[in-house]
Amino acid sequence: MGSEFLLYGYGFVCLSMLLFNIVYNTLMKGSQRRLERRSGRMEAQVESQLRRLRAGEPLEKSHMARLQRKLSRVGNLIAFDRTMKRQLKDGEDPAVEQYLRQFQPVILHLGLVYRRRESLQAAYFAYFLAKHKLKRRMPMDAMQEIMVDYMKKDSLYCRINALEALYTFGNAEKVAEAVALQDQSGSFLHEKVLTDGLLSFQGDHRELIRLLWDQLDRFTERTQRAILDYIRFQTGDYCPEMLRLMEDPKAGKELRLSAIRYFGRYHYEPARPALLSFASDPDPEQWEYAAVSVSVLAGYPGEDVDRVLMEAMHSGNWHVRYNAAVSLEARDLDYSALIEVVGGRDRYAREMMMYRLETKQIEAEDERREAPCETSC
Repeated sequence: MGSEFLLYGYGFVCLSMLLFNIVYNTLMKGSQRRLERRSGRMEAQVESQLRRLRAGEPLEKSHMARLQRKLSRVGNLIAFDRTMKRQLKDGEDPAVEQYLRQFQPVILHLGLVYRRRESLQAAYFAYFLAKHKLKRRMPMDAMQEIMVDYMKKDSLYCRINALEALYTFGNAEKVAEAVALQDQSGSFLHEKVLTDGLLSFQGDHRELIRLLWDQLDRFTERTQRAILDYIRFQTGDYCPEMLRLMEDPKAGKELRLSAIRYFGRYHYEPARPALLSFASDPDPEQWEYAAVSVSVLAGYPGEDVDRVLMEAMHSGNWHVRYNAAVSLEARDLDYSALIEVVGGRDRYAREMMMYRLETKQIEAEDERREAPCETSC
């Protein structure tokens, strides 16, 4: 009897799940159809206004008032988003450009409306601004202030979208202010997300970097790392500053490692002594400094670098040995120069070097096998 009860209960649960999926899919399909109809009606209204603009007439005030009222509902904003996406898909249209310029008061009004809404709706409005890159058509300083206010909401999704919108506006001061607000929020924002966002900034990168560097000490270490990576990918003008950071024993380990990586991208001769010192440090507790340094030194010529890399092959740390082997390989040293490592008594160093040489040989053979196929294709 108990087993039958369980069987009936299991069947009831399965049937309930099936009914739920049917109802959910039906509602979703209906919602999509309603959204398409709504978008179609909006597109017809926008097309009529574009015809007026092409004829040299201004937008109708009634149209602007209608949009201001309707787009205050997020469902209509989504439909309008689809409409503008279709209008912009064929490239720049002077009529559409003019339409969006005259549309500026509506956008400003909507920014104030959605600032008072819950975070998800505010996030979608910020996404709408960033998606259509409205700064190219709308020099709105007031809207940037509103986007900075969006950074104070408790939704990480909303803050990310507000940042994306501010990147497109291209005002370095507002972006720096927004980054500070995000840092103070205490919520997790992955360093790569922040770095990639800063790299997409459409204003003066030099000014933005200056503002961020001036207040670097005020940020948490996670934000500092993202900013240092942004600087590394964007400019080589901060070599002296990075050298001071790299040599500062009071700085955090991750920040010093970021500074070391900077000199792997930008050759800076004054950094050589510090890099050699890190790479030759036998302290096992400092292996990360050594591992990153031997990788960076691949781009620095000189027998002193060759010697330190050879010595690093005898490190007790696998990562240090591996990076040293890769760096030695990248320096295109001939076999006779590596005989000391390959034929030495250190089995681990010999095995690592042989592993790298064999890997390089296999990669070369793979390239030769693929070359005829690429040629015939």
